[in-house]
Amino acid sequence: MRFACLLIEHLPVRVEELLNPELASKPVVIIRDWDDRVLDASPDVIGGGITPGDSRRRVEQLRPQAVLLQARENVYRQRHEALKAALASFANAIEVWDLGEFFIDVSGLARSFPSEKALALHIAVQAQRDTHLLPCVGVAANKFTAARAAREAAKESSRTLVVPDGHERQFLAPLSLTALPDPPIEMLRRLHLFGVTTLGGFAQLPHAVVAAQFGSELAIFHDLARGIDPRPLAPQSPPPMIIHSLRLPDPIADRHMALTALEHLAGQMARDLDKAGYHAVAMSLAVLTGDGQEHTAGGLIKPPSSDASLLRRLAGRLLGKLSFSVEVSRLTLTAYPLREWHLGARQLTLFEETLQPKLARIQEVLRLLRQRFGEAVIRLASLIGPPMPIPIRVRAEADGMPSILSWGGWSRPVERVYEYWREMRTWWSAPIERDYYQVVVVGDAVYTVFRDGKGRWFLDRQRG
Repeated sequence: MRFACLLIEHLPVRVEELLNPELASKPVVIIRDWDDRVLDASPDVIGGGITPGDSRRRVEQLRPQAVLLQARENVYRQRHEALKAALASFANAIEVWDLGEFFIDVSGLARSFPSEKALALHIAVQAQRDTHLLPCVGVAANKFTAARAAREAAKESSRTLVVPDGHERQFLAPLSLTALPDPPIEMLRRLHLFGVTTLGGFAQLPHAVVAAQFGSELAIFHDLARGIDPRPLAPQSPPPMIIHSLRLPDPIADRHMALTALEHLAGQMARDLDKAGYHAVAMSLAVLTGDGQEHTAGGLIKPPSSDASLLRRLAGRLLGKLSFSVEVSRLTLTAYPLREWHLGARQLTLFEETLQPKLARIQEVLRLLRQRFGEAVIRLASLIGPPMPIPIRVRAEADGMPSILSWGGWSRPVERVYEYWREMRTWWSAPIERDYYQVVVVGDAVYTVFRDGKGRWFLDRQRG
């Protein structure tokens, strides 16, 4: 099988440079307006230690001379869709990996061109004609190698690079270990201690040794370094973002009516996510008012979810963050589906295992437990219920939001509250009313705490 990767690296930056050529020679950082964090940055800024997701404050500290731009995600998405449309003339099945990054299967397509190089050039020319951006195209026997070839193609005058079949390992050998997708820092640290800094050096290590040192889950990185990547094309992969917009026939001045319309929109978003099998990691809200101003807010979804009630609560919280006094004419919700490369890569070992061996191992564990502790331990384990909540002390703000959590002799300052909701149970007999808060504390740990009807606080260990 042969894959082609079409790539416009740093697509948001490239679009901004296209719209304003004066930015081409300047360090550019694009900030999402809904969470004030980095969406993208020019290569020189990335090389200076700024990465997507960093805060505006970090950018201002490390790169005070950088040009900060507010993200125009709809504009970037339009170029992204134009690239996809250009690829559609070559293949029906297209895998979307990120903004400006796509894969297609060219196994049979290459026979229609004099060579794979000619095919790659044709794809690049078509994409450039449709978007006015300079793409790179890499062709190889698997997706990881094709993606790396597309990035290396930027150094070629034709901006295309073909890795001949069987030469994957040779091509990857001189690349840095950071060419691996999201490599664990601890793995990189240990490899550097051994003097291994390139994919070639990593590939020379015996696979069994790598699996013993880092575990079978991380041994997939060793396979990638050796040019082994059996992942198939996944044309149903999540898009970088899903946008639902509602233009109101009559502008709304009442916030309660706006909230009702927004909850309906969030329900539609949840149904689409659930139908496609996606989970959103973040969501943003844009409110267009009658004076032409757009007000935005956003937040993370932890853990990622497509639950309708959760998305409605988050949408309501986002609306509550916005301050405007003019009638609302349009509501736009944007969800960002989970796109973790390891969902397809680290789990490759699952392809090699059927359900039967897993059941056999479970049965073996049960047999050993019975043999060592007797039948009673199995019955006892089945009776163990979920963990009970832990009483804690909480310092709350005037609005009731927790600011400091204390238990076990430690205090944990709350950085922000992700979610707040109220639950009422068994109202017909012994009513239970709880106010739940999902919070992130200093150190990025996430906890769920609740306050009962008597004002007592607890850590909910069932919800994390």
